Amino acid sequence: MAGTDIKYTTRDGETFDGYLSAPAGDKAPGLLLITAIFGVDDEMRELSDAWAADGFLVSTPDIFWRQHPGPTADMNVAFGRYEKFDPVQGMLDIEDLVNDLKNRPQCNGKVAVLGFCFGGRYAHLCAARLGVDAVGAFHGTAIGQHLDETDKVKCPVSFHFGSEDPVVPMDEVDAIKKSYVSHANAEIVVHEGASHNFAMPYKQGYHPEAAAASRAAVLKAFKSI
Repeated sequence: MAGTDIKYTTRDGETFDGYLSAPAGDKAPGLLLITAIFGVDDEMRELSDAWAADGFLVSTPDIFWRQHPGPTADMNVAFGRYEKFDPVQGMLDIEDLVNDLKNRPQCNGKVAVLGFCFGGRYAHLCAARLGVDAVGAFHGTAIGQHLDETDKVKCPVSFHFGSEDPVVPMDEVDAIKKSYVSHANAEIVVHEGASHNFAMPYKQGYHPEAAAASRAAVLKAFKSI
């Protein structure tokens, strides 16, 4: 199931690129996929297509279009644009992206948000601020910076971490677990032996067992909406 390249338009009339992968059928829940720092590369396109095959209308934007557009395998470029990313402006863009997805004719009005690495922070913030219908994250970074907003989260949550991840230490994961402890429909899971990028098959750190288990859990959460 192959997707197509698309253009998004912001509230201020600016345009930027993305990738849309649609399932069979007339109406489906939307899934906004927020990538790792490498952007919409071939790996993310394949992952987007796989989620579409599971029944979601998947929107995968070039989230770093304001800093340095396009996919990159250059770590200096990837980390440079990560450091320059403005979270305030980024959330405005993400709100526009959620609205764009909701308003697409094939979307049934429901939207889930899935974050890989960098995208995990914004999945959490979408749940807290934008009223999306479900969120998931694989080895999501910087979620711990916004735990004061967890009490605003009402939707299903499925966050997955690796026990050996040097980027997301276990004390941060423990804090995330504690912040979500009273949430009736949240799972914060640690996968033993997995490191960073465990859910990304083209990256060093890929862990097939953790990838499969975490994806199944997120899929279950998203299918509940």
